[in-house]
Amino acid sequence: MTTRIYDAIVVGTGAGGGTAMKILCEAGLQVCAINSGPRTDPTEDYRQHRQVYDLKFRGYGNPRRLEGKAHQEPYSVEESEYSEGRDLFEHDVAYSNAPGTDWYWKRCKATGGKANFWGRSSARFGDIDFKAADLDGFGENWPVDYAEISRWFSKAERYMGVASTIQNRPSNPDGEYLPPMPWRCIDYIIQKGAEKIGVPYLPDRCAQLTVDHNNHPACHYCGNCSRGCDVGSFFSPTWFTIPEAEATKNLTLLSNALVRGVITDESGLARGVAYIDRGTRQEVEVYAKVVVLAASCVETAHIMLNSKSRHWPTGIANSSGQLGRNLCDHLYGSPGYGYLPKLLGQPATPDNIADSTVAWMPRWQNLKNPHEEKFIRGYSVYMGGGCGEFPGYYGQIEGFGSQFKRDIKRYYPTGIGALIQAPSLPSPANYVDIDPDKKDIFGIPQLRFHFQWGQNELLMWEHSKRVMTDLFKAMGGAMWGMDDEPNRPGTSLHETGVCRFGNDSKTSVTNKWAQTHDVPNLYICDASIFPSPTDKTTTMPIIAFTMRTCDRMLNNFKQGIHKRA
Repeated sequence: MTTRIYDAIVVGTGAGGGTAMKILCEAGLQVCAINSGPRTDPTEDYRQHRQVYDLKFRGYGNPRRLEGKAHQEPYSVEESEYSEGRDLFEHDVAYSNAPGTDWYWKRCKATGGKANFWGRSSARFGDIDFKAADLDGFGENWPVDYAEISRWFSKAERYMGVASTIQNRPSNPDGEYLPPMPWRCIDYIIQKGAEKIGVPYLPDRCAQLTVDHNNHPACHYCGNCSRGCDVGSFFSPTWFTIPEAEATKNLTLLSNALVRGVITDESGLARGVAYIDRGTRQEVEVYAKVVVLAASCVETAHIMLNSKSRHWPTGIANSSGQLGRNLCDHLYGSPGYGYLPKLLGQPATPDNIADSTVAWMPRWQNLKNPHEEKFIRGYSVYMGGGCGEFPGYYGQIEGFGSQFKRDIKRYYPTGIGALIQAPSLPSPANYVDIDPDKKDIFGIPQLRFHFQWGQNELLMWEHSKRVMTDLFKAMGGAMWGMDDEPNRPGTSLHETGVCRFGNDSKTSVTNKWAQTHDVPNLYICDASIFPSPTDKTTTMPIIAFTMRTCDRMLNNFKQGIHKRA
């Protein structure tokens, strides 16, 4: 490996990395993709329609599975007994939380990363996001506008396949869609109630195939999406970008290779990367003309902060001092959950068709006036419920024996709950750095988190609870309760900001093309470049911006700015 020079190295194979290596390979570049963990195999790692009673530990997992691991906290939702035998999730590499911080860093180290198990909501960002600073006076604008990026959103939607409808809303511009996901009975009831209180309730922008698309089959609605799709009916690198990159014969894919840092030459430019082979624990160097970091938001910053040299004493491409700063996240939590009495005793229906978002309440706050609420900007809400795989409301019903069982069945079609998605604002107090005292088991200095929810997002949280109280009354529902506190920071997996892009090299890490200001052959293709998370999810925009970045990079190769190996 020390003698070969590639055209490009791509670190990470998730939403951004997988897209980058596909585009670069199809353009004829020789690409080395480096992945932290093992190769994902759907026949071994996904559910394959098994039920929890088919599993040894009935879905709870082996209680001793994390013994001896450096990071022993299991990851909610994505990690399960269905895949635990293959070591897909990161428990070997620990991280630190500064005093007062409780960040929850969920990591999938297998190829495809978190995009194997994502929620698939895929709304476009708009100028209400890109130019938010102009509207409300806080922070900085993004270095792009909607007119510039819209065609890349279209390209991403056409490639992935996104199901939705035309909605004509300023908070999330319309795109190019497949037919929407079918609605459940609960959706129509919620929509009628939402109309009464002036809140939109509409089909989500969901990257799930409602019809055959680009040689991928339509969803058969087994409801197991967050455990990985058995047939590739929603966008994931495992089914889309990785096999397409490999088909070009231009890809070398290294697995179980944990990148330590970017190697630089005598002038401070990127020369390659150094990684630790997980099996041998030996350090290996790989070289290329261009390096693309797409290791996921905070891991990309981790790699860069650890890439120190005489040129970059505080981390590569960090002349601005902004590397690792401006950490943002989506505040998650349930502002209300309960049931719909009018559905009590109704026969069960297959409501768990998507295991995630069928419909949502897109941002409706501060649209006419950026200061109409006590908080600036805004949040969205996702609603779920109906006949799911498991009656999660069991703790809300008192009883015992046969009567309890009858009540469980009687309430089965009725349960509903809300999930808020509220963006935090950039703050100097929220950032990641390198822990000066701790290293992981591979000898790499650990990442340390500093983060607290800010007043603005906490005001959104309180606002959403009042809205849910009104909604339950309007739709004739009964509330069982609401979360006392929001979820832990990091729960959403939508962190942004730590390598933010901008036009000013003194206040940003990369330019508008995600090319680092200081090191022109170092690019970033994940959500770390986004200055804020907006009220929408990040995955589809990551893919769109990666397509745009790769187009720029290939033009730089054509113009001789970057030389082929």
